[in-house]
Amino acid sequence: METKDIYILLVRTGSIFSRMIYRATKEEYTHVSVGMGEDCQEFYSFARKYTRYPFPAGFVMESIDSGMMGRCNESPCALYRLTIPEGSYHSLKRKIKKMLRNKNDFGYNLIGTFFCFFGIAVKRENKYFCSQFVAEILKEAGAIELTKLPELYHPMDFTKIPEMTLCYEGTLEGLRRQREKIS
Repeated sequence: METKDIYILLVRTGSIFSRMIYRATKEEYTHVSVGMGEDCQEFYSFARKYTRYPFPAGFVMESIDSGMMGRCNESPCALYRLTIPEGSYHSLKRKIKKMLRNKNDFGYNLIGTFFCFFGIAVKRENKYFCSQFVAEILKEAGAIELTKLPELYHPMDFTKIPEMTLCYEGTLEGLRRQREKIS
């Protein structure tokens, strides 16, 4: 069976929202995104649309070189590799392309984020928070089996998936310097 690699990026930026989540959970990482390229250039998630403003938020393409992550050199991060069947990879790619074409149809599930911390799943049509999105899209593509509902996933839950391989752990600046050695 042919396989392909995807990447899961976990990070804790210095944003107010990230600091609030960190204080509430005490978890090392407060944001997660999924990347499909070996160059670790493009990641997809639900986050702020504009670097300087937390809202509006929705479906975004992120980069460790620009936007919020580009400004947070010393932010802790971890990059994981997940090897998935080629069919799952193409399904994931199609779903992301479709979402990119219709990105204005999607919004941020702020209510879901809040209730997630209390173990209450809140699913809203076309609205996601970062870890909910990554869990759901991986499940839909057949890349992983979930141990709970996507609406209950925290970023740190991805570190517990046995099929994931840690490629890098450190700062975003360090990841930028190491990216050629990772892929």
